[in-house]
Amino acid sequence: MELKSISFIIFALIIAIAYFSLGHIKNCQKYIILLANIAFILLASDKKSLLLITCCVFVSYVCGILIENSLKEKRKGKAHALLLIGIILHVMILCYFKFFKDTFIIVQNLLDSKGITIGALVSPIGISYFTLTMVAYIHDIYHKKHAAERNFLDYFTFITYFPSIIQGPVNLYKKVMPQFKTEHYADSQRIYKGAMRSLWGYVKKVVIADRIGIIVISVLQNEESAGFIILWALILYSFQIYADFSGGIDVIMGFSEILDIKLTENFKSPLVSKSVTEYWQRWHMSLGEFMEKYIYYPIVLNKNVIKMSKKIKNSYFQKVFSATLASIIVFVIVGIWHGTGWNYVVYGCYQAAFVASAVLLGPVYKNVKSKLRINEKSITWVIFQTLRTFIILTIGRYFIRAKSLSQAMELFKRTFSEFSWRGVHVLFDGSMNNYGLDYKNVYFMYMCILIMICVDIVHEKGIKIRDVILQQDIVFRFFVYLAAVFAIIIFGIYGPEFNASSFIYAEF
Repeated sequence: MELKSISFIIFALIIAIAYFSLGHIKNCQKYIILLANIAFILLASDKKSLLLITCCVFVSYVCGILIENSLKEKRKGKAHALLLIGIILHVMILCYFKFFKDTFIIVQNLLDSKGITIGALVSPIGISYFTLTMVAYIHDIYHKKHAAERNFLDYFTFITYFPSIIQGPVNLYKKVMPQFKTEHYADSQRIYKGAMRSLWGYVKKVVIADRIGIIVISVLQNEESAGFIILWALILYSFQIYADFSGGIDVIMGFSEILDIKLTENFKSPLVSKSVTEYWQRWHMSLGEFMEKYIYYPIVLNKNVIKMSKKIKNSYFQKVFSATLASIIVFVIVGIWHGTGWNYVVYGCYQAAFVASAVLLGPVYKNVKSKLRINEKSITWVIFQTLRTFIILTIGRYFIRAKSLSQAMELFKRTFSEFSWRGVHVLFDGSMNNYGLDYKNVYFMYMCILIMICVDIVHEKGIKIRDVILQQDIVFRFFVYLAAVFAIIIFGIYGPEFNASSFIYAEF
């Protein structure tokens, strides 16, 4: 059961009705969510997945209580050992399911040839996301940011919250857990706003992302494609992955808003980013918050790292050494978190290079801009920075769009060995119509991308579109809801690609 399926919409409606209808009964709402979580895992996966998730949750639950008890007994050494054991166990389980799949298949085939049958390796849904949540949970207990949860069912409800288990956001206990223990009431304005956000999420996914995906797949699977057309497909892929991922998050956030559950925002108009560093402050913000709190700062403040920095003679490099090292490690981990090939490691290093160079070469950049008398507030400079950042990020996506590093290198070779700006004519001579969409759908796709960019710009200006719509009369609002629903039904991409086109970040 996927977020974009009719079955999920019906499932979510039933849960919302029960949630508010029985909300007056003490503790009933959190148990409705608990049952919904279990049902969703069973419907989206199977019993084995539910069992594995329960075991993972139990490990972190017990670990949290043991750490808290050790701290109360003033046995910090034992608490620290338990923290390390808990983190290592969760990371090992994550790595097992992310990296051992291919090896398991080899072993499975080998045993099958000898007449020994073993069951298939079942990867728990959402393991990349809930593992980070559990690591943060036990880490925060050790640092006394909150108490350990003593009610296992409450903790299980928090970890397996069904809208966000598949593709985030990464939820932190202190922010989200208290909301499951509070009674919530239906509020028409909040429900309207939540419904609008979910509708916009579905528009971005099935109308924009899946439409772009048809061209991207067609171009990249065509072995004769070369030069500008591949670069253009990767540019379109940048918009596809944004519409896809942010669309899924909008569905999740919108439904959670209806239930009065506030999750961490994951996006803040990333299309207007003026640097790679700024982009990662606006993209997948919950993952960024996790990396910053639990990896970046511990490295920066590590005593051994500080000692290493003091050995550097240059005062400026000494000052930025720890931050640069932490940035490189963080982005390599981010790359590996996204996938299991060397292409993902290179992707992380690629991002790290730009973030680290922004720190290391900051004074140089500042000096050059001063000598060239660049006005950083001028519209031309802002547009240049935004386009430059977008192209840098697009080049990086060669690594995550390809299935392996060798395939990424092949795409690079086909793009730039035969590259010519004359190839731009494919955008205007009807060539794009040969890649799965007719000219009407191609122009409609471009119009949708432009709308998505405009929405980001408007949000960046501090204008909340949903609030503006809610201020209008009921006729106008009804028209907006109806237009969104019909846009999804009429312009959504379904058919043969429907089942295959799952949310991209759900795969991570």
